[in-house]
Amino acid sequence: MEASVITALAAAGASIIGATASVSMSWVNQHKQTACELTKVMLRDREALYGEFITEASRLAVDAVSHSLETLEKLVHLYGIIGRIRLIASEEILAEAEKCCQRIVELYSGPNIDVQKIDSSFDLEKLDPIKFFSSACRAELMRIAGHFDRSWEVKCGGI
Repeated sequence: MEASVITALAAAGASIIGATASVSMSWVNQHKQTACELTKVMLRDREALYGEFITEASRLAVDAVSHSLETLEKLVHLYGIIGRIRLIASEEILAEAEKCCQRIVELYSGPNIDVQKIDSSFDLEKLDPIKFFSSACRAELMRIAGHFDRSWEVKCGGI
């Protein structure tokens, strides 16, 4: 074989290897970026859902202290949110959401407390039914965000 043919084949082989490496690196980077974006979306969705539950549960807890539960319609929205939580959350989060609902129903079944009596009957454990739920949510969100190492945060631009 002539030297020019060998040189041409070597150049073509190097070009093919370079192109393959470039395509492979692009695919790997795109895959990592997609994983980063999906994680960000998952965190945002969970934060929004958990925040919606906390807002509704807080509203109902305050209502339960000063009112009786005449109809179950007051709980419909909260139970709807629990259904959505059931779709995406861990068993721990779901269990805490269900316990929170139980505590709210218990508050409704207890005696009504007016503003003047709130100081004398203030029991934070009883009047804060979302405490354990929100703590469990925070731990889960931090676990998801912290699942990746620092290099991931740099590649993804943080969360």
